[in-house]
Amino acid sequence: MKRISSDIIIKILILLCFGIFYFKIIKNNEIIMYVHPRIIPFAILGMLAMFAIAIFLITDSRRTKKKNIKLRNYVIFIIPLVMVFFMQSTSANSSIKADDMGGNFSGLSSTNLTYDNSKPNPSNQKINNAEQGKYDDDLYIKDNVIEVDINNFLHSFDELTENANKYDGQEIEITGFVYKDTTLNDNEFIVGRFVMACCAADLQVVGIKCDSNSQEIYSKDTWVKVKGKLKTETVKYAVNPVIVVEHIEKDPNPKTEYLYPF
Repeated sequence: MKRISSDIIIKILILLCFGIFYFKIIKNNEIIMYVHPRIIPFAILGMLAMFAIAIFLITDSRRTKKKNIKLRNYVIFIIPLVMVFFMQSTSANSSIKADDMGGNFSGLSSTNLTYDNSKPNPSNQKINNAEQGKYDDDLYIKDNVIEVDINNFLHSFDELTENANKYDGQEIEITGFVYKDTTLNDNEFIVGRFVMACCAADLQVVGIKCDSNSQEIYSKDTWVKVKGKLKTETVKYAVNPVIVVEHIEKDPNPKTEYLYPF
């Protein structure tokens, strides 16, 4: 009986291990920590292709001539396999530097973040205080308070940064995590969220600067609910919103999913 080539066995094992890893993260929905949801169908196709190639190698293994094994040819595959099976999957946190990620804050330029916004520019409109609990200019306003959460964070960020003067003095409630970096004063922090355009490599921190106003400042990565009033500040000729905090508390049940610009 002809023996199966050890070289073929290694290839089959590598393909099966990668396929199992893909199946695991897709089944547990962990894949969204790595790629945009629109990439998932392609990941599924890739997983199926790996299993198909492994099956083909198994059926064709006895017709393949025996080759000498060169382990160095497989190191590039074995190392990531060991990493993915023994390293715990975790969401991004603020230990990732903003300058490594292209961070977008209300006090900095937001031009390198774009997303699909089909609604017209509302800069010449006024807040409709009569209709409470309704969307107005991409903002959800209830009891004359702008409410910003995971469902409208990006549109709210865009509207508030593009029309900061319009909302000067307006009350706001926003949820996100605490972000701090060296450009902020001791009494300042960012309330933000992570935005993914394609994959984990292009994650960006998007958020609005907050002035703690003598309120408690929670440690970085703490998910909080912030309530305060908007004011404006000018940075490099750009007018940006800043939240003067009136109340801050931990968010007991935060929705920590990444946001997707399109």
